[in-house]
Amino acid sequence: MAQGKEMGEDRSLLFAMELFCSAANQESSKQEYRGVLRSLGRHLEPAGISRCSELSWPQLFSYQASLSYLAPSTRHHRLLLIRQFLRFLEGCGWAEPGLERAIRLQPLPPHHPRPALALPDQLRLIRAAPNSRMRLLVLLLLATGARPGELLACDLVSLQDGQLQLRGKTGERWVPLPPTLREALAGEIQSRLERLGEGPQSPLFRSRQGRLSRRRLRELLDDCCQRAGVPRVSPHQLRHAACARWLRAGVPLLLVSQALGHARPSTTLDHYASLISQDLEQGLSLDPLEAALSQPPAAAGIPVRLPQQPALRLGSPADE
Repeated sequence: MAQGKEMGEDRSLLFAMELFCSAANQESSKQEYRGVLRSLGRHLEPAGISRCSELSWPQLFSYQASLSYLAPSTRHHRLLLIRQFLRFLEGCGWAEPGLERAIRLQPLPPHHPRPALALPDQLRLIRAAPNSRMRLLVLLLLATGARPGELLACDLVSLQDGQLQLRGKTGERWVPLPPTLREALAGEIQSRLERLGEGPQSPLFRSRQGRLSRRRLRELLDDCCQRAGVPRVSPHQLRHAACARWLRAGVPLLLVSQALGHARPSTTLDHYASLISQDLEQGLSLDPLEAALSQPPAAAGIPVRLPQQPALRLGSPADE
């Protein structure tokens, strides 16, 4: 414990974890951080480690080994968060410097996401919705590209002047809605405000227990996919479908990035370029250079220059 006193005030791990999680912007992110850090706390509990100053390399090595059952991407994500937490502890002076180096991140295998849901399948999914609420939910996911948690966090007051307010990882943004969807959503909200007497802060999508949960959304979408006869997709894959549809339609990358709530356009490109690789190949096949090279020079508009014959001179051997 003397070492902890030299570093600064000796804090409990539980206090430090909660302080770290409270800095997250989204409530969903806070819950995710708490889940990961609690798994670390449960692993350390049998060893009697409850203070920040008691953390050491052997315990962190042991924790990493305990995650071997997870998928590589899930394991990488958890360890990345633990590393950030250790940096936070070092910055506060509550833990031994350099502990983050105990977290060894392995390179992830290449990620090959499923192809984005095609437009005909998107339309089948919308038409197969069993009720107006589910139809509105599917439409909003496909029309806004919102993260599921962002849409479920919306209230009745989130629609203003034809735009939907979304709060995500990069802060707040307003996404304009197509006219048909805008009218349908405005009618639903107006009906609930007047007929049911709900307040503006009521959840836009609710269940019997309150706000609609992600788990229930997944169940409802699974049922909708089965009704439509389309491959099973997650709510987040409807976000992928929206992005791919926009890029294929020629919407500028910067606007797509802003609509999705990405911090930088490069993030959009890194995440979704593989979804439209076939479109890129087809697009490059239409390059006018390729068409011009496959045609005769005259047809391609290239002037043809005939080779010049040497002038004949009088008295030369050619006259004989």
